[in-house]
Amino acid sequence: MKKITLLLAITLSYASHAQSTFSTKGGHACTENLPYESEVHIKTDKKYRYITSNSIPSHAVGEFPTRGNPNTISPQDFSYKIPLTPKKTKQLTSVYSGEGFGIGRPSYEFGVAINGVNIEPSAMEAFENPNTGERNFEWTKEALSTNVRLGDDCNNAHVQPTGKYHYHGTPHGITNKADGKSMFLVAWAADGFPVYYKYGYKNPTDPTSELVALAPSYRLKQGTRPGDGVSTPKGIYDGTYVRDFEYVNESGDLDEANGRYGVTPEFPKGTYYYVITDDFPSIPRYFVGTPSEDFKLGGGHRRSRNNQDQGQRPQGDRHRPQGEGGGQRPPMRHGHREGGGRPDPSKVFEMLDTNKDQKISKSEARGPLEREFDRIDSNNDGHITKEELEAGAPDRGGRR
Repeated sequence: MKKITLLLAITLSYASHAQSTFSTKGGHACTENLPYESEVHIKTDKKYRYITSNSIPSHAVGEFPTRGNPNTISPQDFSYKIPLTPKKTKQLTSVYSGEGFGIGRPSYEFGVAINGVNIEPSAMEAFENPNTGERNFEWTKEALSTNVRLGDDCNNAHVQPTGKYHYHGTPHGITNKADGKSMFLVAWAADGFPVYYKYGYKNPTDPTSELVALAPSYRLKQGTRPGDGVSTPKGIYDGTYVRDFEYVNESGDLDEANGRYGVTPEFPKGTYYYVITDDFPSIPRYFVGTPSEDFKLGGGHRRSRNNQDQGQRPQGDRHRPQGEGGGQRPPMRHGHREGGGRPDPSKVFEMLDTNKDQKISKSEARGPLEREFDRIDSNNDGHITKEELEAGAPDRGGRR
């Protein structure tokens, strides 16, 4: 009887602990080179930092339109003004519109990456009543959950109906350049504070101390959600919703806004800085300062003329196919076929070889390469070399 009781307890305990669906590994393969130049300009005066951008990245992107995202990338015309010497406020400001963590519609983009592409952790997705289809934004869905299909590419990015490409999580096309030997500036937050990618000094105020991967202080809740499955979600906390996670003070290296105070190469005298982590929340969900209204969703944002012509910009993303293809493809440029023809194997290799060991493992493979891994791995050693990729990469020129 004791063995049965113990077994039952273990079974019930296991049933109430789900594996997290949160992932920053990215979606479909980034095999496309855009037919546009990346344009970003940053300048400062005594009070502000000014950033102008066309929101086009210089790295490879996924193929769009695609399943889950029927939109096509196109150049934008955005400008942002953030304080040069930001100050912390007494209260945190959420990227969501509601009161409480992970509650409400998208309210702010978090910031802009060093390549001029926006970073925005929220999405216009929430629990839907199965009978009425009504959405309950008390339970906002987590954009980086594998249960939330937004059509993201390998950079955790996708496209708004306006054509704007933007990141929902770790922007691998940028962070792949981080070598773990020095802190890596990846973005500027809407309140003016810098944003770094996951590495920081073990002693935050000592630049001679060891560089380590900083741990966030969030964890997946245990147990089950309190809902009825009709008006609110039920089931085990698994990361499908933002509220499936909770902040546990000082359980990691970072605070509730996924940041901390310390010295950095750009700020040797010290500053507060945010951190983009590969674990939840990836992109922070709170500001410690006052966010610029240039990053406000649903109003206040400085749009391009094209976006104005298309009407009011929606609050965040909600992608549903509209018609065939969701919009027109970008025009041909410099004699290249739209979509770029066969992807450049060397660039694909550089993008996917995340640990820079000159070979792609199965865990690094994405999209079509993941599906065709065994065929391209001609010597069956469990890795794909650049030569094997060049010999076996499929020509996608006939697609679409």
